Amino acid sequence: MTAETIRAALRSGLVLFSVFVLQVGLLDGLRIAGRAPEPLLVLAAAGGLVGGWWKGLRLGFVAGLLYDLVAGTPLGLAAFAYALVAAAAGLLAGYTVRMWWLVPPFVALGLSAYVFAGEVVGQDHLFDDRYMVTLGVVEFWSVVLAAPTLRLVRWAWGAAASVRAGPPGLRAPVRTAGP
Repeated sequence: MTAETIRAALRSGLVLFSVFVLQVGLLDGLRIAGRAPEPLLVLAAAGGLVGGWWKGLRLGFVAGLLYDLVAGTPLGLAAFAYALVAAAAGLLAGYTVRMWWLVPPFVALGLSAYVFAGEVVGQDHLFDDRYMVTLGVVEFWSVVLAAPTLRLVRWAWGAAASVRAGPPGLRAPVRTAGP
Protein backbone atom coordinates (compact mmCIF):
# COMPACT_ATOMS: atom_id res chain seq x y z
CA MET A 1 0.00 0.00 0.00
CA THR A 2 1.24 3.39 -0.88
CA ALA A 3 0.81 6.52 1.18
CA GLU A 4 -1.66 7.82 -1.39
CA THR A 5 -3.82 4.69 -1.06
CA ILE A 6 -3.85 4.96 2.73
CA ARG A 7 -4.70 8.67 2.51
CA ALA A 8 -7.57 7.90 0.12
CA ALA A 9 -8.89 5.18 2.44
CA LEU A 10 -8.79 7.48 5.48
CA ARG A 11 -10.47 10.29 3.58
CA SER A 12 -13.12 7.87 2.29
CA GLY A 13 -13.86 6.77 5.84
CA LEU A 14 -14.12 10.38 6.95
CA VAL A 15 -16.47 11.18 4.07
CA LEU A 16 -18.65 8.13 4.78
CA PHE A 17 -18.89 8.94 8.47
CA SER A 18 -19.59 12.63 7.80
CA VAL A 19 -22.35 11.94 5.30
CA PHE A 20 -23.85 9.35 7.64
CA VAL A 21 -23.93 11.86 10.50
CA LEU A 22 -25.34 14.50 8.13
CA GLN A 23 -28.12 12.13 7.07
CA VAL A 24 -29.04 10.87 10.51
CA GLY A 25 -28.38 14.01 12.52
CA LEU A 26 -29.38 16.94 10.35
CA LEU A 27 -31.11 16.10 7.11
CA ASP A 28 -33.50 13.59 8.66
CA GLY A 29 -35.15 16.56 10.35
CA LEU A 30 -35.53 18.46 7.07
CA ARG A 31 -38.37 16.34 5.78
CA ILE A 32 -40.60 17.42 2.93
CA ALA A 33 -44.07 15.88 2.95
CA GLY A 34 -42.86 13.49 5.65
CA ARG A 35 -40.04 12.14 3.48
CA ALA A 36 -36.33 12.47 4.24
CA PRO A 37 -33.37 12.92 1.87
CA GLU A 38 -30.91 10.11 1.14
CA PRO A 39 -27.40 11.62 1.02
CA LEU A 40 -25.75 8.21 1.43
CA LEU A 41 -27.43 7.10 -1.79
CA VAL A 42 -26.19 10.29 -3.48
CA LEU A 43 -22.71 9.44 -2.17
CA ALA A 44 -22.92 5.94 -3.64
CA ALA A 45 -23.90 7.25 -7.10
CA ALA A 46 -21.19 9.92 -6.96
CA GLY A 47 -18.63 7.32 -5.92
CA GLY A 48 -19.44 5.24 -8.96
CA LEU A 49 -19.18 8.19 -11.30
CA VAL A 50 -15.87 9.35 -9.85
CA GLY A 51 -14.09 6.09 -9.16
CA GLY A 52 -15.47 3.60 -11.63
CA TRP A 53 -17.59 0.54 -11.05
CA TRP A 54 -15.32 -1.34 -8.63
CA LYS A 55 -14.49 1.54 -6.29
CA GLY A 56 -18.07 2.76 -6.53
CA LEU A 57 -19.41 -0.68 -5.68
CA ARG A 58 -17.28 -0.84 -2.55
CA LEU A 59 -18.22 2.68 -1.46
CA GLY A 60 -21.89 2.03 -2.19
CA PHE A 61 -21.86 -1.21 -0.23
CA VAL A 62 -20.35 0.42 2.85
CA ALA A 63 -22.70 3.42 2.57
CA GLY A 64 -25.63 1.03 2.33
CA LEU A 65 -24.46 -0.91 5.38
CA LEU A 66 -24.29 2.34 7.33
CA TYR A 67 -27.83 3.14 6.27
CA ASP A 68 -28.96 -0.36 7.23
CA LEU A 69 -27.81 0.34 10.78
CA VAL A 70 -30.56 2.94 11.25
CA ALA A 71 -33.18 1.99 8.65
CA GLY A 72 -34.91 -0.81 10.51
CA THR A 73 -34.90 -3.05 7.44
CA PRO A 74 -32.99 -6.33 7.00
CA LEU A 75 -29.23 -5.87 7.15
CA GLY A 76 -27.85 -5.77 3.63
CA LEU A 77 -30.95 -4.48 1.86
CA ALA A 78 -29.65 -0.94 1.39
CA ALA A 79 -26.11 -2.26 0.91
CA PHE A 80 -27.33 -4.30 -2.05
CA ALA A 81 -29.24 -1.42 -3.64
CA TYR A 82 -26.51 1.18 -3.04
CA ALA A 83 -23.78 -1.12 -4.38
CA LEU A 84 -25.90 -1.85 -7.43
CA VAL A 85 -26.45 1.81 -8.23
CA ALA A 86 -22.81 2.73 -7.60
CA ALA A 87 -21.59 -0.03 -9.91
CA ALA A 88 -24.09 0.99 -12.59
CA ALA A 89 -22.96 4.60 -12.35
CA GLY A 90 -19.37 3.46 -12.42
CA LEU A 91 -19.84 1.70 -15.74
CA LEU A 92 -20.42 5.13 -17.29
CA ALA A 93 -17.49 6.82 -15.58
CA GLY A 94 -14.98 6.31 -18.37
CA TYR A 95 -17.37 7.19 -21.19
CA THR A 96 -19.05 10.34 -19.95
CA VAL A 97 -18.13 13.62 -18.45
CA ARG A 98 -18.58 13.41 -14.70
CA MET A 99 -21.28 16.01 -14.25
CA TRP A 100 -23.67 16.57 -11.36
CA TRP A 101 -26.79 15.95 -13.45
CA LEU A 102 -25.83 12.29 -13.85
CA VAL A 103 -26.34 11.66 -10.13
CA PRO A 104 -30.16 12.09 -9.83
CA PRO A 105 -31.10 9.38 -12.36
CA PHE A 106 -28.87 6.91 -10.53
CA VAL A 107 -30.37 7.96 -7.20
CA ALA A 108 -33.83 7.21 -8.62
CA LEU A 109 -32.56 3.83 -9.80
CA GLY A 110 -31.09 3.14 -6.37
CA LEU A 111 -34.27 4.07 -4.52
CA SER A 112 -36.32 1.91 -6.87
CA ALA A 113 -33.91 -1.01 -6.42
CA TYR A 114 -34.10 -0.57 -2.64
CA VAL A 115 -37.91 -0.60 -2.65
CA PHE A 116 -38.10 -3.53 -5.09
CA ALA A 117 -35.59 -5.58 -3.10
CA GLY A 118 -37.54 -4.71 0.03
CA GLU A 119 -40.71 -6.04 -1.53
CA VAL A 120 -38.92 -9.27 -2.43
CA VAL A 121 -37.79 -9.84 1.17
CA GLY A 122 -41.15 -8.94 2.70
CA GLN A 123 -40.71 -5.27 3.53
CA ASP A 124 -44.04 -4.25 2.02
CA HIS A 125 -44.11 -0.94 3.92
CA LEU A 126 -41.47 0.52 1.57
CA PHE A 127 -43.82 0.70 -1.41
CA ASP A 128 -46.98 2.55 -0.55
CA ASP A 129 -49.35 4.99 -2.20
CA ARG A 130 -46.88 7.82 -1.51
CA TYR A 131 -43.91 6.24 -3.29
CA MET A 132 -43.93 8.94 -5.98
CA VAL A 133 -43.79 11.61 -3.27
CA THR A 134 -40.82 9.84 -1.73
CA LEU A 135 -39.13 9.62 -5.12
CA GLY A 136 -39.76 13.31 -5.78
CA VAL A 137 -38.33 14.39 -2.42
CA VAL A 138 -35.28 12.17 -2.77
CA GLU A 139 -34.72 13.45 -6.31
CA PHE A 140 -35.03 17.08 -5.17
CA TRP A 141 -32.40 16.50 -2.50
CA SER A 142 -30.17 14.60 -4.92
CA VAL A 143 -30.16 17.61 -7.24
CA VAL A 144 -29.21 19.85 -4.31
CA LEU A 145 -26.50 17.51 -2.99
CA ALA A 146 -25.04 16.15 -6.24
CA ALA A 147 -22.38 18.77 -7.01
CA PRO A 148 -21.01 19.06 -3.45
CA THR A 149 -20.99 15.27 -3.08
CA LEU A 150 -19.07 14.78 -6.33
CA ARG A 151 -16.53 17.35 -5.14
CA LEU A 152 -16.28 15.57 -1.79
CA VAL A 153 -15.64 12.18 -3.41
CA ARG A 154 -13.04 13.65 -5.75
CA TRP A 155 -11.29 15.17 -2.73
CA ALA A 156 -11.43 11.89 -0.84
CA TRP A 157 -9.94 9.83 -3.62
CA GLY A 158 -7.65 12.42 -5.15
CA ALA A 159 -5.40 10.97 -7.83
CA ALA A 160 -6.46 7.47 -6.79
CA ALA A 161 -9.81 8.13 -8.50
CA SER A 162 -8.34 8.19 -11.97
CA VAL A 163 -9.37 4.65 -12.80
CA ARG A 164 -10.80 3.42 -16.04
CA ALA A 165 -14.36 2.26 -16.09
CA GLY A 166 -16.20 -0.27 -18.15
CA PRO A 167 -15.50 -3.85 -19.09
CA PRO A 168 -11.80 -4.73 -19.41
CA GLY A 169 -11.76 -4.85 -23.21
CA LEU A 170 -13.74 -1.64 -23.69
CA ARG A 171 -12.00 0.80 -21.41
CA ALA A 172 -11.86 4.39 -22.50
CA PRO A 173 -9.16 6.79 -21.36
CA VAL A 174 -10.12 8.91 -18.39
CA ARG A 175 -10.06 12.61 -19.01
CA THR A 176 -8.19 14.50 -16.33
CA ALA A 177 -8.06 18.20 -15.80
CA GLY A 178 -4.86 19.43 -17.31
CA PRO A 179 -3.19 22.64 -18.42
